[in-house]
Amino acid sequence: MSLFPITHTTPIILPESLFIDRFNNQNLYSDINPSIYISQNGSVKILVRRVNYRKFHNKNFILYDDKSISVYAILTGAVSAYTPINIENFNYDLIKNNYYIPTYWTYWIGLEDIRFITDSSILVTIPECNVSGQPCIFRASLDNNTIHSHTICTPNSIEKNWMPFIDHQNNQKVIYSLFPFIIKSIDTDDRKIIPISDATLEGYHGSTNGIEYNDERLFLVHHNKERTYHRWILFNTITNSLKISKPFIFFKHAHIEFTCSLASFKERIFVSIGVNDDRAFILELSKKDIDESFILIT
Repeated sequence: MSLFPITHTTPIILPESLFIDRFNNQNLYSDINPSIYISQNGSVKILVRRVNYRKFHNKNFILYDDKSISVYAILTGAVSAYTPINIENFNYDLIKNNYYIPTYWTYWIGLEDIRFITDSSILVTIPECNVSGQPCIFRASLDNNTIHSHTICTPNSIEKNWMPFIDHQNNQKVIYSLFPFIIKSIDTDDRKIIPISDATLEGYHGSTNGIEYNDERLFLVHHNKERTYHRWILFNTITNSLKISKPFIFFKHAHIEFTCSLASFKERIFVSIGVNDDRAFILELSKKDIDESFILIT
């Protein structure tokens, strides 16, 4: 399996967040699955998920409380035209999450795996705001360090990993499923199947938001096997055609590589990635390397 070339790797190192676990020991949250947004002027927001469990390569895990708890921190700063993102110059704060909607009993507490729609609008999985207690997608607003105005999206039974994008007519949509390939509006259940000619994407799941790329929309998707495998997809929102890359990995010895978002700035491509559910990074990649990875057109 090929390693995708990485131009620059930025580790996300935050202040420790401590808690007393169910064994009455002092413990700390692990930083995983960051999300990144970069505006046209180079302003950067990074959301970092922090969890109270550890996962291992043999699929086992240890939970340090009676429930899985997920909280978020936010980093704000800027990127210049030619230098790597420097997290040390960013401001750090904890996310305040104001539901103002009912919560229900569930095993999973808090926000999970945020994807940016715009600078101030996000998609987020929130099991505790679903009457069934199962994962469910909400749209919400991000205002400084506060997430609020949560609105449930449909369908809303058990939903995860929708991939938001803005199409050529400025409509906000998501890739709902990769095989079959289905798109829909963010808020309403108007699912539309896009026929594809082969089963290349069978077993793959949604990972990132889509960004504008050569007049198309670029996404990163993944397949969980004995480890995580990725592919790029380019979706033409006018012709509904797809280009799919060869599969690849980012890190030789990682068993989990979870990518939540893509961002671009002045022809530079950035990926936010959580590794082994206990590390968080921002990767910068070459547009040339991405272009050369596409082999299949459907």
